[in-house]
Amino acid sequence: MGRRSRARDRAAGPAPAVGDGRPRRSLAGMLNPFGFQRPGRARVGAFAIAFAVLAVLFGVLGWATGTGGWFNSAVLLAILALVWGARAAFMREDDRSS
Repeated sequence: MGRRSRARDRAAGPAPAVGDGRPRRSLAGMLNPFGFQRPGRARVGAFAIAFAVLAVLFGVLGWATGTGGWFNSAVLLAILALVWGARAAFMREDDRSS
């Protein structure tokens, strides 16, 4: 009984809006510049260089301010730079697996 009345209400109401064919993207999807593409060797190497530059910057900030927190972050970033650099070194150019 209840199903028929709801079905009639839907049929009598306006038709649901049809999208323009493009998939909807979430806010996180719009902010992610890489999409679902796995990084290649060049991008992994670029991240290793970026982590190394940040490690040096944080080390200099720790030395200039005398705050130990900057050194802790610099050490962690240096470890990330080494890991990403090793990954880039052992990765084939066409290898996009993780």
